[in-house]
Amino acid sequence: MKTKAKRKTIKKEDALLLWFDEIERDDVAIVGGKSSSLGEMTSKTDVPVPYGFATTAKAYRLFIEQNGLHQRMKDTMAELTDIEDSEQLSKVCSQLRKLIVEEDMPEELEKAITEAYEELGRKVGEKNPAVAVRSSATAEDLPDASFAGQQDSYLNISGAKKVVQKVKECYASCFTDRAVYYREKQGYKHLDVALSAAVQMMVFSAASGVMFSLNVTNGDDNEIFIEAAYGLGEYVVQGTVTPDNYQVNKKTGNIDVCGVCSQEIMLVRKKDGECEEQPVPMDKRFAQVLTDAQIKELAGYALKIEKHYGIYMDMEWAVDERDGRIWLLQARPETVWSKRKKEAEAGAAVTGDNKVIVKGLSASPGRVTGKAHVIKNVKDIGEFKDGEILVTEMTAPDWVPAMKKAKAIVTNSGGITCHASIVSRELGIPCVVGTKSKGPAATDVIQDGCIISVDATNGVVYEGIVRFAARKEATPSVAGGGPVVAETFPVTGTKIYMNLGDPSLAEKYSSLPCDGIGLMREEFIWTTYIHEHPLYLLKIGQPEKVVNQLAQGLRQVCQAMAPRPVTLRFSDFKSSEYRDLKGGDEFEPLESSALLGWRGASRYYDPKQIEALK
Repeated sequence: MKTKAKRKTIKKEDALLLWFDEIERDDVAIVGGKSSSLGEMTSKTDVPVPYGFATTAKAYRLFIEQNGLHQRMKDTMAELTDIEDSEQLSKVCSQLRKLIVEEDMPEELEKAITEAYEELGRKVGEKNPAVAVRSSATAEDLPDASFAGQQDSYLNISGAKKVVQKVKECYASCFTDRAVYYREKQGYKHLDVALSAAVQMMVFSAASGVMFSLNVTNGDDNEIFIEAAYGLGEYVVQGTVTPDNYQVNKKTGNIDVCGVCSQEIMLVRKKDGECEEQPVPMDKRFAQVLTDAQIKELAGYALKIEKHYGIYMDMEWAVDERDGRIWLLQARPETVWSKRKKEAEAGAAVTGDNKVIVKGLSASPGRVTGKAHVIKNVKDIGEFKDGEILVTEMTAPDWVPAMKKAKAIVTNSGGITCHASIVSRELGIPCVVGTKSKGPAATDVIQDGCIISVDATNGVVYEGIVRFAARKEATPSVAGGGPVVAETFPVTGTKIYMNLGDPSLAEKYSSLPCDGIGLMREEFIWTTYIHEHPLYLLKIGQPEKVVNQLAQGLRQVCQAMAPRPVTLRFSDFKSSEYRDLKGGDEFEPLESSALLGWRGASRYYDPKQIEALK
């Protein structure tokens, strides 16, 4: 699948398409983040990457220009006056996509894609080869923004005409609701972003998964972490299945951990280009997905890629069912541990005789004790209260507001790259996932309302209150011993400000070497400190409590940070968060999305809000 293209003298920025071995990582402006990464691995490393080509930003702009779309798109985009109005957003984006898909591909571009696809077939010795057509935005994978997942990709496409059509649909997916909303929030101009389509040989995945060049559960960069499941990798990232997890020591090459998890279902490709869910054969359900040799081969690729890029890397891979060959499908910078080095956690010791309820995978380290709240149906997520331990099958993006309130999270399914794991690490919440891969499902054995202790550092949940062994801190010698070393911080020319939500944490973090609070969100004072809906307090005749409680929350922060400044941002009143306040269900609508709807400035000019404040 990997071969050399015939070199052309034309400049990259003037080409309509480029073969992977003509592309480097610095070509993001020409072919987007995904395509440039695929090209970098193909042209600069010897790791196996399914071969292919990518259309360029010039090709996208040629399509827009020759079809006279720019002004029409601009006029349509002008109709989007409120990005928070989900109906308006959906209507405008639908119109934009329709404008694109109804136009013909320019003859010059259609010919270039057709000839390249046919040449790809000749290179790999297949007529009408199956390919993946993957969207790659020219603004993605930037240090301050990631457009990953915002546009569409298409798998198992055969035939030149279908490939041309899917490239056009990739262009249209530049204007999905989620992509437009994200760009708007990030401050990117919609019509300045171009779309590249990577046309890449399809891997017929017998198994697939993800791989990190460090252990993302604890930040240990001496380990390579691999997750593997049967079939296509989509079920891994969705948390639909709990994948095998393997840890390989970078220095010795030994497989230090081989966690085999049962897998009952898998997502597979069909001959007609569709995908479907199938049961995993009984003889494979409890078997190790990858052989030891395959695990070590993958680890070798991770080492090469990390060395080449010089940073921690997040990779996707697949094993082809036809010949058992391993292919690298993507490589991007790892985003969590690359930004912060996790301080070493305390040992596993606990004190007491507490019974172990369930065991799972350590997705986000930490140890806490609290009240379990078992949620088996998403419709009940509104009942979740601040400071409880969320116990469920698996979380989804709409659950994030509740997850922010959780003291810890425990799930039945998932691996260390599932939704619950990723969000928990970003929020700093202890999390144990995949409990039914280690024994009983958490939702079956943890009783709603009971007190449990979660040791997410080791993936164990205990019954009752556990007194975890205290961490030993270094004690400086004062008399007769070594010198006392004080912690010092570098002096920076740029002021460093801290974000803070919960006023009760102000004193705890006031000793950090920051120049003040750069952002304190008012809604966090309501959800973490006051706990009663402001309109409810007005209704029961306690308007002074609104003012007094807000003042007290802000005072608590200002006292802790004094004389450093504190910046307060007025609340955007997100319904999904405010419904959980006392009396909130009377005033807050049930929104289909936590991000879109009646919130922020929309409320400030709403007649019923104005009337309530008279």
